Amino acid sequence: MIKADETHAEPARYRIAVRELCAFAAREGDLDLRFTPSPTAQQGIRGHQRIVRRRGKDYESEISLSGDIGNLTIRGRADGYDPKRNCLEEIKTHRGDLSRQPAHHRALHWAQARVYGALMCRSRDLEGITLALVYLDIAADAPKGSKDEQNEQDAGALADRDEQTDQADPKSRKAQHDEQRLEAWWSREALEAELARLAARFSEFAANELAHRSARDSALSRLAFPWPSWRPGQRQLAEHAYKAVMTGRELLAEAPTGTGKTLATLYPALRAMPASGTDRLFYLTARTPGRALALDALATLAPDADDSEGQEKAPATPLRILELGARSKTCEHPTLACHGESCPLARGFYDRLPAARDAALADRRPLNLATTRRHALAHDICPYFLAQELSRWADVIIGDHNHYFDSHALLFALTQANDWRTVVLVDESHNLIERARGMYSTELDARQFHFLLKQLSRTGHPAPLRSASRALARQWRALEQIEQGTDDETQASKVDSKDAGHKGRRLALEALPGDFLKALSQWTGAMGDWLAEPDKAANPAAARQQPARATATQAPEQLGLIASGASSAAPSAANTGTATTASSSASSTARRRVEPDVEMMEAYFAALTLARLAEGFGDHSLFEVELSATPLARQASLASDSSSSYGAASDAGAEAEAAVRPRKARGRSVRQIQPRLRCVSPAPWLAPRLRASHAALLFSATLNPPAYHHRLLGLADDAVWLSVDSPFSAAQVQVSRHRLSTRLRDRDASCRPIAELMARQYRQRPGNYLAFFSSFAYLEQVASTLQQLAPEIPQWRQTRAITEAERTGFIQRFTPEGQGIGFAVLGGAFGEGIDLPGSRLIGAFIATLGLAGFSPENEALKQRLATWLDNDAQRRSQPEQAEGDPHDDTRAPCPVIQPLNADDCTYLYPGLTRVVQAAGRVIRSEQDQGVIHLIDDRFMRPEVARLLPRWWSPTH
Repeated sequence: MIKADETHAEPARYRIAVRELCAFAAREGDLDLRFTPSPTAQQGIRGHQRIVRRRGKDYESEISLSGDIGNLTIRGRADGYDPKRNCLEEIKTHRGDLSRQPAHHRALHWAQARVYGALMCRSRDLEGITLALVYLDIAADAPKGSKDEQNEQDAGALADRDEQTDQADPKSRKAQHDEQRLEAWWSREALEAELARLAARFSEFAANELAHRSARDSALSRLAFPWPSWRPGQRQLAEHAYKAVMTGRELLAEAPTGTGKTLATLYPALRAMPASGTDRLFYLTARTPGRALALDALATLAPDADDSEGQEKAPATPLRILELGARSKTCEHPTLACHGESCPLARGFYDRLPAARDAALADRRPLNLATTRRHALAHDICPYFLAQELSRWADVIIGDHNHYFDSHALLFALTQANDWRTVVLVDESHNLIERARGMYSTELDARQFHFLLKQLSRTGHPAPLRSASRALARQWRALEQIEQGTDDETQASKVDSKDAGHKGRRLALEALPGDFLKALSQWTGAMGDWLAEPDKAANPAAARQQPARATATQAPEQLGLIASGASSAAPSAANTGTATTASSSASSTARRRVEPDVEMMEAYFAALTLARLAEGFGDHSLFEVELSATPLARQASLASDSSSSYGAASDAGAEAEAAVRPRKARGRSVRQIQPRLRCVSPAPWLAPRLRASHAALLFSATLNPPAYHHRLLGLADDAVWLSVDSPFSAAQVQVSRHRLSTRLRDRDASCRPIAELMARQYRQRPGNYLAFFSSFAYLEQVASTLQQLAPEIPQWRQTRAITEAERTGFIQRFTPEGQGIGFAVLGGAFGEGIDLPGSRLIGAFIATLGLAGFSPENEALKQRLATWLDNDAQRRSQPEQAEGDPHDDTRAPCPVIQPLNADDCTYLYPGLTRVVQAAGRVIRSEQDQGVIHLIDDRFMRPEVARLLPRWWSPTH
């Protein structure tokens, strides 16, 4: 944890991890991500384990080290130490040719090794030590069929083999083909000098950080609520939030719109930061307007942010506030790759970063996107990556849900790396279930892979890549037959097609297709090797004569236009049995060769994502295979394609014979088989991130029923549930339920009654209304009917591909003096996240229950979710062993697990959440008056009525 040591016996020290110290003091040069593709986290862990197993029984791994120098306490874990050789190893996993590693990457690795060496000499009282950088190529020297060591059994067998080899010949480690070692002996005095040099670069900054932390905590301990009184229910929410932070608990709170949730959670969390020892506060939202509300609330909380009008602004509260945005909205050059040879803002990034960082941290104003951009461009560096660097030093960070909960989340990674004590505030948490499902679901674009695998299978690419591409194509096509070879646990849903021939089907598998994933893993390995060394892989002879060509292979969110500097040297001619010259063959091969481009990189990263998510596959996941329908004509075409133009019988007799003889239909091609891995319950993914925080507050206006959100969000068994009473009264809104069916079969008949109801309401009370429907088709039907019945009523409609400008124009139609009806789709851009107080919106028509459509996809999700709910209930009901004596029979009490119905979790609960969110647009303050029409006979059902807000008094 990077924080001040608050002991009184010694001067305050700043605690920092070795990696953070080196990242601050030793990085220089360009921002350059081209040495990737790097191994996945799991591959990195297994790579470290592979090295450790090779070293023998006396080898020490993960050695905790710490030491003081000046005003710093430096700590970390060294990768490994061989006491026989007095050698400290820093292990790095990689892919491809190590000579292509940028110099500043190597310099950073040596800096880390030297710091660990200095701490090791102190710890063991050594006069000197040998430092070794050990680079392990995870793609080299892997056993055949081991899925690049992703199979634990094969990895263990490899480890046993390595250990036996080392015992037989201690020098054999030097002959390992997958290891490259760089060694240097350092004296203790020299290492201390290097440590002092790095510490000196950070010491002044650390002193400023200690002073900032002291001033911040002092100011926050006196922080006052900015308003003379609390809104109804607001203080209740604030008190529970404060208790949750102080006790390190998780809070799930439902508070109606108008409670002031943003201020009611931010204020107590900030006030509790000094006493709870909180290092960082994360405020996460699902939409951009939520970030703006958080920034406004923080500006209100700053007691001295503004001085009187016309005078110079007083210094703001010593609270560093940072807003994070998506790369797509903050990148200045989205068509350029992230390295100095392509993007001018990446060139010399780390050389200019210190000045930009100091200027940004000295600015007492909140670092919103515009302010961060201004500081970045003033120093000619990238705004997106400057914001990522500032995340290390900000006190309050406002971002999206995915900044903490995604598998590659920046804030979660920083929390773990720095051992921060964090408080996580999750606004609009009713959206987190679906958002997280999307984060941990992925699919491979069948059409994209169809053409890519065909291209990579041809001459002009390295043999391993050609072989892996063909193997993946075979296993991809074999997915069509997987239904026949699976066990009873596999669930398969079928979708009939109107076309003759192969009917469309959707297979929902509860077990992973092992052969397909093995082939996919081997393909990503071969693809990664080629991307790391494209010239050498395609033409080893040419690669030895020419320098390696730059290839951009950054992560998907950092992927811009891939720079392609195709070499003029052609691969050697292949022996085809045809008399061709070497030059013409080489020219032909060069034309056939595929250069890395954006589409290829997208496919590669999609495959990596699916392979990584497959590592965490369980009862919370589902593997689906969608088989597209194949017309009969297509089958005949596929069958005839197998005849060669040189040997096919072309006479009439042969054609007649072929017409009589039944043809065996060939299977589907790759582009007709769509694989995807779907997250059914995000709880197993979210739970570790929630546990990593000191406290987590999840709040929304719609969290009913609480058990549904509690379990699918992965909250702890002792999480606190709070339902805040609404500040509004039933007299403010007239809620009417109408006995009309909006089911698909009844929609044509319902259009006119709904249009008549809307016209009647509008004529009774002209003003601004919103009308929500389940689909664009239904919306258009009712809107057209209303236009015929009441052409005088102004109306505007949400379109399918609405742009940002059109969205803004749609909302701007709701003026205080305006009149008309806006038509929108429930669950879309206008169902939540917009604020239309007063006469800007006086009523809403909701002509749907919001249920997801009945489909094989949703039915498969429901079936799998039912299994997970049962298993989760069993897991949660298992009593835990009390801490202390492991043989003690004392058990912690079992939590009370409320039963949940998978059908309701799939259809009803998400639908009603969307309904209540949309209806919540009407009443935004205690002065508002409005009407809500719930148009569907199912709103009369008791199980549905129980999910509506308690303060409503609906009439029939």
